[in-house]
Amino acid sequence: MPVTSDVCLVLEGTYPYIRGGVSSWVHQLACSMQHLRFSLLIILPSRDYGREVKYDLPPNIVDISEVYLQGFPIEKRRRGRVSPETLDILRNFVRRIVNDDLTAAFDLLDLMLGEDPELTAHDLLHGRECWDLLLELYNEYKLDVSFLDFFWTIRFALLPILAVLQANIPHARVYHTICTGYAGILACCALHQNPSSALLLTEHGIYAKERMIELTEANWIYEENVRTRPGKELDFFRSWWTNLFYKMSHMTYDHCDEIITLYEGNRKLQIRDGADPDKCHIIPNGMNISKYKPNETIVPPSKKEKIIISLVGRVVPIKDIKTFINACNLICAADPRIECWICGPTDEEMDYYGECLIHRGLLGLDERVIFKGMLKLIDFYPQMDILVLTSVSEAMPLVILEAFCHSIPIVSTDVGACREMLEGRTEADKMLGRSGYITGMSSPEETADAVLKIASDDQLYLDMGEAGRQRLNAYYQEDDLFANYLNLYERYL
Repeated sequence: MPVTSDVCLVLEGTYPYIRGGVSSWVHQLACSMQHLRFSLLIILPSRDYGREVKYDLPPNIVDISEVYLQGFPIEKRRRGRVSPETLDILRNFVRRIVNDDLTAAFDLLDLMLGEDPELTAHDLLHGRECWDLLLELYNEYKLDVSFLDFFWTIRFALLPILAVLQANIPHARVYHTICTGYAGILACCALHQNPSSALLLTEHGIYAKERMIELTEANWIYEENVRTRPGKELDFFRSWWTNLFYKMSHMTYDHCDEIITLYEGNRKLQIRDGADPDKCHIIPNGMNISKYKPNETIVPPSKKEKIIISLVGRVVPIKDIKTFINACNLICAADPRIECWICGPTDEEMDYYGECLIHRGLLGLDERVIFKGMLKLIDFYPQMDILVLTSVSEAMPLVILEAFCHSIPIVSTDVGACREMLEGRTEADKMLGRSGYITGMSSPEETADAVLKIASDDQLYLDMGEAGRQRLNAYYQEDDLFANYLNLYERYL
């Protein structure tokens, strides 16, 4: 099979159709290495998912392939009676899936390859043998849930895995997946079909951890006894889904040649979840400072008629926009000069955006809290005075580095690498001083107190802005980021 690209980037619901920190990172990576041919292997929910390209793709992206987790074609025919040998492989796969184990997936994949496969998706989804196996396992494990709920949960989980196993994978010398999860499984399949290639993983946020946060509050998972209090032990199906996503991560870690993340806290989580410590490396994000025109003069808050407090991010639950709005209620009541901006796309989760608009209205903040939508941020950072992040999960936010370019102090929740970005990682880094304040999650009071403290102290404001600018220059240069990845690629090309 001919090599179609040097590096195939395996993506899940990000670049080039969604804007955000990870998408910008992917775009910058491809643009920085014009001498390498990149292909994109993109996992999307379905064919109906919006596929408007949000970036000007560089010419070295030579191919784009898409894999749809839902609605993929299933042949109506089946092969007939499944052989005893195939049935044993199928039994092993189904048994392992029930136990949140994906290690038999490649045995199944081998049966499904070729023009005349031993097993089809129709056999798995509609075959009597698979039904009998599920019934056998249900009785064997004596589960305290109904069989129908058990059956549909397994089937619902199996569909996207089958979509990935049946994907048409382009050939490349290096496969580089930007998360674990379904993209991680797809990357492992690529390696299984192309064993002479290499597999790299870069995790910005820890995928399994982020899915666990979502699953804790998800309302699409059936549970017989509705939870009545926070912190209650997860029910069977919620726990099963959580464990499955962790097994996806473990499977990806096992097959990778290199495992990269952005900071030490994430590296520790990867090792805890089964990654080989010898494969795990840290490559922090970097910023091209020359793209940003820093403020020529920094005007302290006391000299301003209006102070702009801005959250830069997508309007989605993981950014906890509602906590920011609640903090704005306290901030605006304390200082009439303050106006609050929310800068980022509002169309990803329209129901949540609608809830935020209602919440803003109930607090009487329609004139003080402005949803700015998607902006060319490079033009708006000079107008901002303090940047706020209220996220419940982050990795190493690019918006913090962008704020550093403009000497903007920051207030952020204690997630991801935010603490070390604001307070320093090494002793030399810490000597530069704080570039902002860290607060607890879902705490509008702490967020408001930190913002008002910075806004009311000119010297603190100037010192934090200068510390951020110096930290960026010393530790977060884009050239270092791309040099590290180029060295990795060249090791395997």
